[in-house]
Amino acid sequence: MIGDVIMVGGLLNKLIGTQVNTIRQEESIEVDRLKSITVSSDIATVKVLTHELPRVDIQFESYEGGPVLKTEKSEEALMIIAEKERKGSTFFFGTLPKSILQLYVPRDIADNWDIRVTSGKISMKQLIAETFRISATSGVIQATDITAGKMFTDTTSGKIIIDKLRAENLQFLANSGKVEINSSYGDITGKVGSGSVRMAEVKGEELDIRAGSGRVILNEIYMKNATIRANSGTITAEHFWSETTEANVGSGRIELRDIRGAVKGDANSGNINLEMSDNSALDLRTGSGNIHLDYQDFELDTLFDIRTGSGGIQTNIAMNTEQKDRNHLYGKVGNGKNVVRLRTGSGNVSINK
Repeated sequence: MIGDVIMVGGLLNKLIGTQVNTIRQEESIEVDRLKSITVSSDIATVKVLTHELPRVDIQFESYEGGPVLKTEKSEEALMIIAEKERKGSTFFFGTLPKSILQLYVPRDIADNWDIRVTSGKISMKQLIAETFRISATSGVIQATDITAGKMFTDTTSGKIIIDKLRAENLQFLANSGKVEINSSYGDITGKVGSGSVRMAEVKGEELDIRAGSGRVILNEIYMKNATIRANSGTITAEHFWSETTEANVGSGRIELRDIRGAVKGDANSGNINLEMSDNSALDLRTGSGNIHLDYQDFELDTLFDIRTGSGGIQTNIAMNTEQKDRNHLYGKVGNGKNVVRLRTGSGNVSINK
């Protein structure tokens, strides 16, 4: 159990004149390569940087009554722990002292990394490994220029920021936290609760994002297959290319612009707005929401099958129609190679070019 930290205001600190001494620890461990490195901390910030030397350099800054550095090394593994030894409450007057654990390692020092922090921040740069498992309960996880087979990241109320990742597979979990992924390559699977997901310039084969009440915002995404679900949140995407995309929301809305590939979308009480940049099959459904479909300037080869419950249908696209009334439109443009099936309950449908 981690001891509580109790702060007393700055005015009392000035009156009493109490000062907490800084404690520094340093250690160097000669090593060529390891199977695993484990880092565990309660309230310390963890920074992992690279150097060209065949060893692990550890620099730790703490304070009296704060976390203490411990290391354990075997032939194939290294464990680094920065945690408080004394249980119970710790009193401080004024500003809470900082606790920072910095590691300097060769870029490909270990096959597997496992870093876990309770309330501190984790940052890591330019590392190569088979697997990374990174966890911060209420802190921030920041990973930059990482090459991995698999990466697993999770936070409860913190934030996950990933830049320039090259991995076969990335998995993330954020309960009420936020997730940002930029300029990365690989398959991605992730879940957020009330937090948000932002992704930009990402390429891979498989994308599977699930959100509770948070937002999903995507820009310049290139995938083979994509599945995006949000309960009461919204899904927004621009410059999104995937052979198949499935997007589902409960009470939120779906907005996709400059989209290529087949799309299956479902919104219960929200709207669906799509701007298509190629000929692809569509299957869109809403309950009480509207469907608005725009086509960029290219030659259509589409079979339209549109039905509404009590809503109307509007289009400016010339087509050969077999049936057209207020609640049903069945028509073809070109050879009708791509089927566009649109369904609403009480919502309206509009199709324009």
